[in-house]
Amino acid sequence: MRKHTLVVLVVSLALCLVSGIAAAEQPKYGGIWKDALGSNPPHIDPVFATDTTSAEVGYQLFETLVGLDPDGEVIPLLAESWDVEDGGTRFIFKLRKGVHFHATTEGGKPTANGGREVTAHDWVWTFNYICSPETNSPRAYFVDMVKGFEEYQAGQADALVGVTALDDYTLEIDTTYPFAPFIQVLTYNTFVVLPKEDIEKWGTADFNFHPVGTGPFKFEEWLQDEKVVLSRNENYWMKDEFGNQLPYLDGLEFRIIVDQTIEYTEYKLGNIYQTYVDNPYYEEAKSGRVGVFYERPQMGTYYYGFNVELEPFTDKRVRQAFNYAINREALIDLVLDGRASPAKGVLPPGMFAYSEELEGYEYNPKKAKALLEEAGYGSGLEVTLQYNTSAGHKRLAEALQAQFAQIGIKVNLHNVDWGVHLDTTERGEVPFFRMGWVVDYPDPDNFLYVLLHSDNIGPQGNYSRFNSAKFDALTQGARLEGDPEKRRNLYQLAEQIVVDEAPWLFIYHYTDHTLIRDFVRGYELPAFGQYTNKFTKVWLDR
Repeated sequence: MRKHTLVVLVVSLALCLVSGIAAAEQPKYGGIWKDALGSNPPHIDPVFATDTTSAEVGYQLFETLVGLDPDGEVIPLLAESWDVEDGGTRFIFKLRKGVHFHATTEGGKPTANGGREVTAHDWVWTFNYICSPETNSPRAYFVDMVKGFEEYQAGQADALVGVTALDDYTLEIDTTYPFAPFIQVLTYNTFVVLPKEDIEKWGTADFNFHPVGTGPFKFEEWLQDEKVVLSRNENYWMKDEFGNQLPYLDGLEFRIIVDQTIEYTEYKLGNIYQTYVDNPYYEEAKSGRVGVFYERPQMGTYYYGFNVELEPFTDKRVRQAFNYAINREALIDLVLDGRASPAKGVLPPGMFAYSEELEGYEYNPKKAKALLEEAGYGSGLEVTLQYNTSAGHKRLAEALQAQFAQIGIKVNLHNVDWGVHLDTTERGEVPFFRMGWVVDYPDPDNFLYVLLHSDNIGPQGNYSRFNSAKFDALTQGARLEGDPEKRRNLYQLAEQIVVDEAPWLFIYHYTDHTLIRDFVRGYELPAFGQYTNKFTKVWLDR
């Protein structure tokens, strides 16, 4: 009997412990997530957003057919499932039922759509809106393989013939050729579903300041250069593993803080709950004394662009000289504490078609000087580097400034805010500029075709205005090729051309590192970077 009693007591105690653990793990509702953005977002409207700052806000408001998990793998989102037919040219999406547009926004004011359910007809309208020549979305061309795209863009058709609603919850997209990463492209933050009524109410220009989507959070307020405020979407479709309505947070507040020192100070004071870690705070952040530290390689490339249409960068020898002039390893050790990998070319490690055998530029100041002399700049050269305001960008620019000075290149530094930097660079007004690219979808097409094909000169991504018929043919051919190994070879040949022609100063590939307050739960650092994080399941244990 006592033995039985002991068993009962042990079992009861075990159940209490399990119950206590379950209770401790049960998420709490409420609280405002407080964060910082390094600049004022140029565009919250996803149809026009091309930068990570804008996307960081947009990911909370809008949703795509398919998404990415923290490791970069494609997962269902507003489409529950999909089938690929006809040799990879027909995509049939089964849509999730019970998804609604935001019913209210901006202080509880009703939206024009009334919070109605999303159907396949909304997706048809949205794709046509994004791809319309009148809308002029800078990322519409990401889906230029959809049937009827060219005719629609040219004004020869009234709609995309390749996007149709088979019924209220079934969407079909047909392409003109089997483009291997098409599903990955649809994870990009431009291709979200939008409410026709609200866009027609505000117009294309003003929808940016009154955005409405289906995401876990709704738009509340945007004080320019001060903050962006979002509130909980009480009608969100997603539930957690316990059957609880998501999201847990009451809202999000993104303050605009352009100075890294101020941002880190605000983090330590508890006024924001997350901060990107840069020098000189890396060692303290890594110690674990000031929060939970996250770090992982990021598929992205930090580079300086040369506008090949403006002097002195019309001469390939000058561009090559700049690449030979810098010591990437020393730069990374000095400025980044070794927290990056030197870039030999465009594609980051881990990307399909990345090649260890790529012939990049070693540190060779003697060769750099010889090339400058051949180009007619033996007595010296003076240029201005434009970069967007950031303590990290400034430190790196100053370190490179010193390296260039050793071979007779005087680099003047000019910093501007992110919006101005992006606009002037896109228009081709800046000869020498800082830029970086973090993958939109995990395929070399997103780097090589998007950033360097001549069709994409300007806002589409080719800020260097690079133009090579051979490179264009290789990257276009890779888009049409279904065999993975043949695609790999085409991209590697194309990347070698870029390296040889040097429209970029290849600097480093990113490592992402962030610091989170220790009362934050449910946070994960995505493979594509903090900016792609969605706060659907984040909660505050305080």
